[in-house]
Amino acid sequence: MAEGGFDPCECVCTHEYAMRRLINLLRQSQSYCTDTECPLELPGPGGSVGGGGGGGGDLTLPLVMMGWMVLALLLFLLRPSSLRGPRPTGKPTGPHNRDGREPPAPPID
Repeated sequence: MAEGGFDPCECVCTHEYAMRRLINLLRQSQSYCTDTECPLELPGPGGSVGGGGGGGGDLTLPLVMMGWMVLALLLFLLRPSSLRGPRPTGKPTGPHNRDGREPPAPPID
């Protein structure tokens, strides 16, 4: 529990929500398992009992890889200009002088 009695995790997942999920999971398993048999694979995102798994395969790895590729592309396109290839020879590279000399001093009145 966080200080002051506020737990930010409870905003996302409360105890009541967790209990509700557990009860729903038990109810779903009771509808698939009987007194005499219980299939090894329960229906769900990767299961094939009942809900038409149909050899669709698991898309988790391809989706994660696609997400990383999109993130890499965005970072590549939004990179700063200092990381973008060679500069034209006519433009200075920064605020400092290339020849190493100090700028002239201001006139004193």
